[in-house]
Amino acid sequence: MKKIIFSISLLFFAAVSLAQEAQPYIKKSFVIVQSTKNYAAAKLTAEKAARQLQQPLDFRELKPNKKTGLTFADSVCENEGGYPCYIARGRFDDGDYVSIEWSNAINGFAKGYYVVIVGAGSKDETTIVLKKVKKFFKEAYIKQAEVYIGCMH
Repeated sequence: MKKIIFSISLLFFAAVSLAQEAQPYIKKSFVIVQSTKNYAAAKLTAEKAARQLQQPLDFRELKPNKKTGLTFADSVCENEGGYPCYIARGRFDDGDYVSIEWSNAINGFAKGYYVVIVGAGSKDETTIVLKKVKKFFKEAYIKQAEVYIGCMH
């Protein structure tokens, strides 16, 4: 009996692993209040958005970088294959908080922009956020993207 349960468990985990590898992307929606090529402008907008929307501001300790647009600190990048390194918002960090992301790292976004994002998640969740945001940022919008959730090694 133990062998049967063990075999079934192995088959289940193998099927889940194959399904995850076959579908390593999920669709996410992002509420955007600004896209700009100027990091300082994006930072000012992000700070203003956090105040007006009363949302947390989380720069995720990212700094501008000519090679990757944004990067984590050296100490973080050591574990990610070397400096500079950057992983865009959207993998497992849904919610209503303000961040600045590098557009090159998000599938389907125009290249070369710092993007001020105030919400991420499902279409339904971000539609609710957008209604609130539009009171302060008339040109805010939702953009969907395929976000990679597979292995990063």
